Amino acid sequence: MAREGLLGSGGPPESNILLTTSGDTRGNFQLHRQSWSIDSITTVSMDHSESVLPQLSSISPTYRPFHIPIHAASDPPSVDAASTTQASNSEMPTSDPSQHNVLPTLPCIAQPQAATTSNSIATSLGRDAILAYAYWLYDTRADVPPGLTHVPLFQQLPHAVVSEDIYKLRLLPLLLTLRSLHPTYIPLLLLLACTYHTLDDYEGSLQMNREILRIDPNYAEAMCNMGTTSRMLGENDQAFEWWWKALRIHPTYWDALDNLIGLVFSLAQTAESSQQRATLHVRAMDICQFVLGEVTDPQGRLKVTLVPNELHRLQRVYFTSASLRVMGTNGVQDAASDYFKAVELVIRPLSPYGEDELYTMRELILSSYVLGLSMCGDPDGTLSEGLNASLNLRGNPSFSILLNDPSFNIFHIIRVAGNALIDALLREGGGALPFLLLSPNQVDRLVVLLFKPSHGILPAICHRVLQSGSLQPSSDDAFQNTNLMTSTILLTLAKRYQDLCPTDVQIPEFPGYVNINHSLCILFYYLAVALVPAPSTYNNLGIMLATVSSTRKYADDTGEHHTLNGPTLAKIYYETGLQIDGTHPHLLTNLGSLYKDQGHVDKAIQLYTKAVSSKPDFDVALANLGNAIQDAGRPWEAIDYYRRAVSVNPDLPEAACGLVSSLTSICDWRGRGGLSTDVAVDNDGNLHLPGNPEDPARPGYITKMVEICESQINMAYMHNIGVVSASTSAEEWVRIAERGYGRSLRQGEHDQWWSLFQQFYQDRDRTGLLVNEGGFLMRFIHWLQPRLQRRWYINLYGKIYDSNQEMGSVDCTASDNYFRPELPKIMLPPAIPSVLPFNTFTYPLSARSVRLIAHRHALRISYAALTQSWLPKHVYPPPSPPFQGKLRIAYLSNDVNNHPLAHLMQSVFGMHNRSHFVVYLYTTSQWDGSTYRPKIAKDVEHFVDASTWSTEAIVNDIIKKRIHILINLGGYTKGARNDVFAVRPCPVQIQLMGYAGTLGTGWCDYLVCDPVACPQEMSAAEQWRRAQRNYAGQFSLDLFGDLDPEAPTENWIYLEKFIYMPFSFMVTDHKQSFRVDEPYSPEQRHQIPPQRLWTDEEIRRAELRQSLFPDLPQDHFIFANFNQEIFAVWLRILVRVPRSILWLLRFPRAGEEHLIRTARQWAGDEVASRVRFSDVVDKEAHIYRGRVADLFLDTTECNAHTIASDVLWSGTPMLTWPRHTYKMCSRVCASMVNATGFGDQMVVNNLQDYEERAVTWANGVEYQSTQKPSGSTFMRPKALGT
Repeated sequence: MAREGLLGSGGPPESNILLTTSGDTRGNFQLHRQSWSIDSITTVSMDHSESVLPQLSSISPTYRPFHIPIHAASDPPSVDAASTTQASNSEMPTSDPSQHNVLPTLPCIAQPQAATTSNSIATSLGRDAILAYAYWLYDTRADVPPGLTHVPLFQQLPHAVVSEDIYKLRLLPLLLTLRSLHPTYIPLLLLLACTYHTLDDYEGSLQMNREILRIDPNYAEAMCNMGTTSRMLGENDQAFEWWWKALRIHPTYWDALDNLIGLVFSLAQTAESSQQRATLHVRAMDICQFVLGEVTDPQGRLKVTLVPNELHRLQRVYFTSASLRVMGTNGVQDAASDYFKAVELVIRPLSPYGEDELYTMRELILSSYVLGLSMCGDPDGTLSEGLNASLNLRGNPSFSILLNDPSFNIFHIIRVAGNALIDALLREGGGALPFLLLSPNQVDRLVVLLFKPSHGILPAICHRVLQSGSLQPSSDDAFQNTNLMTSTILLTLAKRYQDLCPTDVQIPEFPGYVNINHSLCILFYYLAVALVPAPSTYNNLGIMLATVSSTRKYADDTGEHHTLNGPTLAKIYYETGLQIDGTHPHLLTNLGSLYKDQGHVDKAIQLYTKAVSSKPDFDVALANLGNAIQDAGRPWEAIDYYRRAVSVNPDLPEAACGLVSSLTSICDWRGRGGLSTDVAVDNDGNLHLPGNPEDPARPGYITKMVEICESQINMAYMHNIGVVSASTSAEEWVRIAERGYGRSLRQGEHDQWWSLFQQFYQDRDRTGLLVNEGGFLMRFIHWLQPRLQRRWYINLYGKIYDSNQEMGSVDCTASDNYFRPELPKIMLPPAIPSVLPFNTFTYPLSARSVRLIAHRHALRISYAALTQSWLPKHVYPPPSPPFQGKLRIAYLSNDVNNHPLAHLMQSVFGMHNRSHFVVYLYTTSQWDGSTYRPKIAKDVEHFVDASTWSTEAIVNDIIKKRIHILINLGGYTKGARNDVFAVRPCPVQIQLMGYAGTLGTGWCDYLVCDPVACPQEMSAAEQWRRAQRNYAGQFSLDLFGDLDPEAPTENWIYLEKFIYMPFSFMVTDHKQSFRVDEPYSPEQRHQIPPQRLWTDEEIRRAELRQSLFPDLPQDHFIFANFNQEIFAVWLRILVRVPRSILWLLRFPRAGEEHLIRTARQWAGDEVASRVRFSDVVDKEAHIYRGRVADLFLDTTECNAHTIASDVLWSGTPMLTWPRHTYKMCSRVCASMVNATGFGDQMVVNNLQDYEERAVTWANGVEYQSTQKPSGSTFMRPKALGT
């Protein structure tokens, strides 16, 4: 063999080799986990821990001398030493064996006198070694007669205490003695060489192996041992050549192969250049292809005889080859062929077998789908008519009958069906391979039915009974090793395909129009877990199932029918895995996330806690535990778990974002950092002002959160690539769009739509162009749905707005013209950022980031809604025209309880003009026992308790009641039912009150607001109207007036159209104003002069002030805020107004210590002593005591909303700054104070004006002693400076 060493020229492109073992296939895919429309994002926990095989980059070669011949051998014939040497030198690596012709001497070990001693056993060491062996043989018998003494009492053989002593004092002398008697017996020399190697006498080992090769130049075992010893001496080239020669002599010498591959990859891992690494990878591939070429033919048939327990070693060669191919140009597409052949090795019987048993991976996949669908359907295993026809079963026994036939062989049936079966399966799956929802028991049965002739065991590890030809199981070792390797291959293939879904990567042996999808990945998981039921596989299978929106019906033991969906099945797999390992941290974590998504937060906390106890450094479990505790209303308890998670993994989004949220909630700003335009706080709590070049803003957890958010937004552009083009042609998409017009498209309209869709059929940089392909498809469906509903309405009723005749529900038999496009089956759930839309209220994010966070969460909701099995194929029918002009309006809310929304809107539902409106209120939460729900239910015309209803039930009731306008009172708040709106049950859908921001979606048509809260230019529709853009020659995914939220613009935020209200959009119920301590009826108040009423109010305020702050002089000014945000400004105000205090709430209580500490650090002890706290009280007491404050200081990033209403109703002035034009939440207070008529005095334009006006007002107040009617006095403000 030419000796150029391990490195040569050429090779594949630079890449680090990664052998994806079953441990690696259980690696992370975002998603935990993720919950969708919930209060915090849970993270999916992929299990890396149970690696079936090491990664290729860390394969440990055997590196042990081979002491047993790989083939049975008899005593070799006597060989002339000279001729042996001559024969061996021609093929051996260049190493002069004559340099090592003297057997080395071990210390303290007597050497045999082979040539001169007539009795070699006469030496004491030889005698004692053989006697020790004799003692061992004697003791092996269990029935030795008692009473016998076989060891002298005073001359017992000393027992060696360490293995090295056994080798030196017993084994080596014994072998040397035997060698003196049998100097050319190769098995003896082989063992002797290995013994020298084990005792670190490498030269002695090399000499023994050379002795063997002189006797038999082709003795591969000695060559392998030479390689192992050379490797220990650091002679890598020598080691490679010896192993390579051994492998060429015996291509199934698996230890030599492992040593070779291990050496190559260990060297590649430390290679100095990419060229060297690529060359080593090429060399590894050459080795694999040599073995495969010698052992198998191109069809994967064996050319040599293997025993069952060798098959997993050959599978590993294919596996290694596939892992190397992944780095090539075609990547997984090339590698899949090797993965397939590795599986095909074991689904066929061992040779010899006929053509009818030459089973393929294609047949395995198709057989699994057919059997799976039979188990998902009727209990008797009946298939659909289309599948039966494709299987050519018409006129033959039904499939269910065939299943019970002992001679049933599914592969034979599948082979005959051909591509007709594939076409039928694609029809079943709506254009893609269908999803199978199989329970663990059904998966076990699947394997039994697949391999029925071999009793559910892989055929290749069975032996054929000659008389009957039946297959019977082989050894347990072969069963375990082959199942383990096959499971690993299937898991790796599943992970490889999963990372590519959905793309147009073809499946080997399948027609070109069949592409990979998650259904196929799940099928591979099913097969893998059936072969090796490992907890980690149950875990990762559960993760995939949790994202599946498909459903199926099943009957329980009582015959009652239920609906099974992906999350429910995922729970079953998690629980099954926990039956094997009850402390498995990944299973506990993911099961906890399912419970949390279902609203069982306490149960989730228990499971997360158990996971953390099992694995204290488990970052995902720690972050999820923090999220659950925060959702339970205890953010201060969550901080420690977030910190622990961040210390393990600083880049875990859920941990970093959760830490920001929890620290912000308790006003612990240490380490917050800050953006360049904002104040920053360092790790020690020191304040750094913006714009100071000598004191720049420093990075911290808030800047880390912003970075993570931007990264997650950009990652979505790599998802769902190709879903538009994979669904249908561009021209067909144009025809679908045409249905929304109800007429033929004009030429210009057709060209616009064609250009729009044609962009997805071109090779473009999706990330660079910010193309969210899956998002566009859902936006298009939301654009189309209301237009189809309008067409349906006009076709039924004409262009009328009311009717004098009551009309019933719409007959849907003519619904074929109003089909809703289906989402492609290959489409995955959209990725969502870890930052929740509601949290954007208080975070310093850009307009685009805020818009996209809302939009991405809306897309996830849309995906879940549009993939429900109960959703009709057509859009929901339009309601009939308003009877006698009365519109049917429905409000949907989760907050009809003791909640700010109910406080503010409690009177609204009963104030509608019933001659114009029929009003419904759907509540989706359980009653909390407060008085708000009964009062609201009494006032509203139709109160519907839907707290236990499914989404389907709510939607069907809305359709049944023929609702014209559906109003969302929740938005992205806890418990909101946006899924109802996402399926578009009503032609007009509106957002009101519950959420002060955009929903970022096409299923919300209008936002009720006002010009102050939502400036007109912030609307996408207004931007489009003003620009009337010309899209010729530029890439754009705008749906005309519905602009693309993914666009890089910062000048708009709202996808909704605006419905402007006069004064303020904010409903502030008048009945909240506190008058219990006023002794007048409403009629009496009208008779009393305003000055008298105000004087009485001042007296009551002074008395209440004294009760709340008994130590506070009456001439002190009280600033108040019941949230905390711009604390530094408030402290500066206190410094400039010495006779003042800042009144805050203990909300939460854990925030008080941080605020006091920060006040001392930033403003000193004296100012800190003037920061006062009160406990949270109920609503009435809160409004009652709110009158004590002299001036309410508003927050700026997110204003006071309900609190602002409370304060204004109490007659207390406010100071607010509507900081952001794009954040509705930062402008609500300005909207309300403008409605009072005093907005010009209470609204400022920047932070400096905010501080100056507060100081001016406070210092401008003078107090004078005034006598009460009772005779006592109180300090009354004399004047308020302006």
